[in-house]
Amino acid sequence: MNVVILRGNLTRDPESREVQYSGGSTTVTNFTLAVNRHFKKSDGSKDKETTYVDCEAWDTGAAAIAKYIKKGDALLIRGCLKLDRWEVDGQKRNKLRVRVNEFEFLPRGRSQNDEPSDISNETQQQQEVTDPAAVGDDIPF
Repeated sequence: MNVVILRGNLTRDPESREVQYSGGSTTVTNFTLAVNRHFKKSDGSKDKETTYVDCEAWDTGAAAIAKYIKKGDALLIRGCLKLDRWEVDGQKRNKLRVRVNEFEFLPRGRSQNDEPSDISNETQQQQEVTDPAAVGDDIPF
């Protein structure tokens, strides 16, 4: 199973572009989420660690994210891990990112424990246009 669920804040404004494919075009939007992990140290003190996760959204979801979300905004995403591979000057490179399947816009306000204070009822979903095989199964919980 390849399912990723993250809640974080955008580190910069999303970058959007049009991508051509046989029979048409679609929108792809790239953004980075800063995701916090809270934990207790062995001495009992509280600490947090921030992980920066590259994400990409496609089609109508990509257009909505590009239009309504900006740096600092909170977002809840569900998607899958995707490994991109390419070569530059004979050097093989790769990058792991999250391909977004569903998302929710979250309010800017947070409670003391850095969790969203209220979750919006407006859930945005998108369907993969360029890769129909990438449609994920529903999470069974």
